[in-house]
Amino acid sequence: MTLTSYQKLAAHYKKYINQSMGTIKDKLHPAILEDEELVRRAAFFVRNGAVSISNYSPQEHKIDFTVRDVSNIEISYSLLHDRFNCPCPMQKPCRHIVAAVFYLYQQNDSLSTWISEWRSNDDLTQLTLLKDERSPRNWELIVENFFRKFISQYPPTSFYLLEFAVHDLKAQIRKSRPFEREWQPIYDVYVNLSILVKIWPYIEPFADSNMRNRVFHFLHDYVEEVDDYLAQLASKPRMFAADPFYDDMMERVRTFYFETESLFRFRKHVYLAFWDALVTDKAKRIEEVKYLEQLDKTDEDIPLNIVLPYFYLTLSMTDELLAAAEKMETEQLLEWLEVCEKALQMTNKDMVNNLARKLLPHISHYLNEVVTNPSRVMLIRRLELLFAAIQLEPEEFEKLYQSFGLYGIQSYSTLLLKEKRYRDWMALHQSANSSLEYAEACGLSIVKEEAPDVLLPLYHHYAMRFIQEKNRYSYKQAVRIWKKMKQVAKKSNDTDYWNAYVENVREKYKRLRALQQEIEKGNLPL
Repeated sequence: MTLTSYQKLAAHYKKYINQSMGTIKDKLHPAILEDEELVRRAAFFVRNGAVSISNYSPQEHKIDFTVRDVSNIEISYSLLHDRFNCPCPMQKPCRHIVAAVFYLYQQNDSLSTWISEWRSNDDLTQLTLLKDERSPRNWELIVENFFRKFISQYPPTSFYLLEFAVHDLKAQIRKSRPFEREWQPIYDVYVNLSILVKIWPYIEPFADSNMRNRVFHFLHDYVEEVDDYLAQLASKPRMFAADPFYDDMMERVRTFYFETESLFRFRKHVYLAFWDALVTDKAKRIEEVKYLEQLDKTDEDIPLNIVLPYFYLTLSMTDELLAAAEKMETEQLLEWLEVCEKALQMTNKDMVNNLARKLLPHISHYLNEVVTNPSRVMLIRRLELLFAAIQLEPEEFEKLYQSFGLYGIQSYSTLLLKEKRYRDWMALHQSANSSLEYAEACGLSIVKEEAPDVLLPLYHHYAMRFIQEKNRYSYKQAVRIWKKMKQVAKKSNDTDYWNAYVENVREKYKRLRALQQEIEKGNLPL
């Protein structure tokens, strides 16, 4: 093809070439050194004749290029779809792809003018202010420019791509971290909050998909990292020059909690974490209380002013806190458990005693009707730790463990052993139909040492379960349990009872020849 035909080709596809130039502009930013170098190298290829068209397919609207780099690179360009194929391992768009688009673009327009305008982007001037003048606006501009690039480069069509983009985004933004140590914790908290707010609309759709657990795992790790940054910032003296950043972050946090939607518990955690770490002024907390008391907005059927008890607690507004606890609804038990845990951290044991008892009437219904199975065991453990720290009456403890149902057998067993109620311990495991291995994990050895005769009915229960399966393997397991029962009978001086028991079993199951053989092998009589 002649130069004239190249120009005609470029003119024919000018609309699509301009779209590709727009894509390059969106994905590459002059403030990023790697991007600036990439554009400079691509322009060098074009100006030095290193780009040539090797083939054109009008039916497919596809152009093939050869770019002379260290070696010749073959590129195909589907104009109608703004799609490229380049074999190089570089991240897309690579310098070869950019060079190919530049080559076509300069047939219609001035490439130098385009690059000059690209480099004179106003945002670049704004970004350089970071080195000389710090403000929330400048730091937000840093995040905005990097974010725009990465989201366009890694469109979040899958949650895995979004995770990768966020990881890469954080690594790039960290390069702009202030040199001064006193500013670094503020920068870390600010940019991580900004990133979280910006990616939230992209996360929401995945939270309602089959990626829900993955989303929870990602947010848990992200919020945990933010907590660490907040702890570092809270441990440093507060600089007067940083006040605008603190004010801006708290305004963002309030908007994030009250105005965004979905994943309520993560938003609440972030909101309270920032209030805990950054706001020590009592007047500001009281002002927030007044706002919350008038608020009637809900999210996921949970009132947003459910955070009020935290403010009552930190402000020592005891009467208001206990009055709010009286109005607790069962579905809000988790929120109130967190309030109790916060009071425990503040070593306010009297308050914990009063608050925790108000949870008791709601626990059973919440565990059985509200919380899902995967979360139930962890919640029970948290309740155990809470109530272990206060003085409950024995009957209150018993009511608590009974409300745990099957998930609280181990905890209830510990209570019964502590009170030396060995017969009740045995009855619990028999009624719960727990396995021998589980009973051993729940303290069977202690009962065997302290009250061996109590275990005879329980061992019998386990042996009968195996016999009902009616196969030789199960008969062997029954004999194994009878041997344990034999040891207990010997220890409790119940020899006559034991021998009579063995004869009774043999007589009752005399038609089960395999069982009779296993009993004979087991040498069960004393």
